[in-house]
Amino acid sequence: MDFRGRIGVITGGATGIGNAVARGFAARGGHAVLVDFAREAGSRATEEIRAGGGNASFLECDLRDLGQVEAIAEAVDREFGRIDFLHNNGFGKWDGPDAHALVADVSREHWDHVMGIGINAPFHLTRKVLPIMQRQGGGTIVNTASTASFRAEPHVSAYSVAKAALAHFTRVVAREYSKFGIRCNAVAPGVIDTPLIAGAPLDEGFLATIPLGRLGQAQEIANVVLFLASDLASYVTGEVVVVDGGRTL
Repeated sequence: MDFRGRIGVITGGATGIGNAVARGFAARGGHAVLVDFAREAGSRATEEIRAGGGNASFLECDLRDLGQVEAIAEAVDREFGRIDFLHNNGFGKWDGPDAHALVADVSREHWDHVMGIGINAPFHLTRKVLPIMQRQGGGTIVNTASTASFRAEPHVSAYSVAKAALAHFTRVVAREYSKFGIRCNAVAPGVIDTPLIAGAPLDEGFLATIPLGRLGQAQEIANVVLFLASDLASYVTGEVVVVDGGRTL
């Protein structure tokens, strides 16, 4: 995989899957623009990429603020004149008392928070990036969906619905924009060992539901994302690739 001369925008780039993607993109010659709410973690991750010889920059953004979200595309286009790769990956879990509630007990605040970050932010950032990719003659978009896009997981209704919407949004963009040389795919991770699942009750019984018998690692998801972003996947668009250790078999 060769990303030399390409500009990649990765939301949630400070930690977890997004950070692994940013590192891999920069290691293969691209310039990774890390976008994250966490200023300290994002700045540190960017400096670590640079220290390793890669090209990277950082933009602070609260994905709940659509004005900030749309400004990302404008800022990157202004500085670099192009966006070759967009990874809609950022997410922020809801930590309220109804975090794992039945549908009737999900608060309006919970629902709006998850929809805002999980589907509104990717939609509006993509909406701003697509004309840039059209102008330059193509590009690639990879969205981070989830196996919850396909499974009716109990007690995470907002998350499941947001990720299902993102998976279908992926297909819509692929169908509408392939004629402009723009590919759009998604990766659907299972349970991955990232800060997002910190504190989750994952015992041996749960691990037994995964044929490979373990949690996935961020780098294992990043490997698939980078493949989809690369020319190696030049004939792949509209796909939602499951990477879950076999749990949904």
